[in-house]
Amino acid sequence: MSLSSYVRQFHGKAFSCLLALTCFTSATVFAHGEDSLEREISHEHEHGKNHEHDKSHEHHKKHGHMTDSQSPVVLKDGYARATFPMAKTAAVYFTLHNHGEDDLQLSGVTVDAKVADEAQIHTTKMEGDVMRMRHLTDGVTIGAHEHVTFTSGGYHVMLLGLKNGLSEGGEVQLTLHFDGQEPLYTVLPVKADTQAVHKHGH
Repeated sequence: MSLSSYVRQFHGKAFSCLLALTCFTSATVFAHGEDSLEREISHEHEHGKNHEHDKSHEHHKKHGHMTDSQSPVVLKDGYARATFPMAKTAAVYFTLHNHGEDDLQLSGVTVDAKVADEAQIHTTKMEGDVMRMRHLTDGVTIGAHEHVTFTSGGYHVMLLGLKNGLSEGGEVQLTLHFDGQEPLYTVLPVKADTQAVHKHGH
């Protein structure tokens, strides 16, 4: 074989090897790129889901709607009434919906110790010309597939021993306790109330 033929044959083989190496490298980079893209898409999807969950949670807090996915109870339209700065009591209102098949007993309510000393379930009734408040030590029954509204002049939660008055725009953390059910934790907004002033006789 002549020298020129040998050189041409060598160059041909070298070019074939280089071409094969280039194809392999491109395929590897492409596969890696696809894997990275899939991870990035997956990350963005999870981030979007978390963002939507946070937005939903903030919406429920803002509007006083709170529920536990494992509980048949849904709390709606909840808020604490704003008070004057030196007030020692405050009223909390909401509606409890029981979507379960059995009656539920709201046995008690507790409040963040930084807000007040205690929370009690109360009702009111007229005695002559005076509306008197009564502490319901046994709580309130919510029938299956029914709801109970806590409002001025009826059932309500009283916060006793306020550390400071409740200012509009603030928040109050409450825990609702039910017989035979997990507690329901909620954060309710403080709002100015246009209802009649909440006064009680004792």
